[in-house]
Amino acid sequence: MLVVLTVACGAYRFPGQTPSGTGTVGGHVTAVPCSPVEAANLPPCAGRPAAGLEIDFTGNGAAVGARTDSSGAYSVELPAGTWKVSFKSYMRIVSGPPMVKVPSGSSVVADYVVDSGIRVPIAKDPSQTPTLPRGVLAVSAA
Repeated sequence: MLVVLTVACGAYRFPGQTPSGTGTVGGHVTAVPCSPVEAANLPPCAGRPAAGLEIDFTGNGAAVGARTDSSGAYSVELPAGTWKVSFKSYMRIVSGPPMVKVPSGSSVVADYVVDSGIRVPIAKDPSQTPTLPRGVLAVSAA
């Protein structure tokens, strides 16, 4: 009887308490643009795998990191709850969820596209500014 009572009390959760258990978050990270200049006769780069990036998940009073492999894939086991996502390299998230909700016992797929930081300078004389390929952002020259 004592064993049954102990097990039953251990399964009870007080209101507002975070759920116990863990879930897995995984996906792929790609970076765009791929280069400052792309060949005119080729389609624009849809992104390249972002290898070796650290992804940080913060929430529930904890921080957990994961690193992408050579194909841009990552996977991390997290306690159930809601987690804020950021990239250690300070790359800006172009697309993908800024927060992930991890239910206990589940697998969540969260794919990301991040800004690689590649830019084409803009000349002070507009006639000398190169034509920008689609998806490439420009920065003005100082």
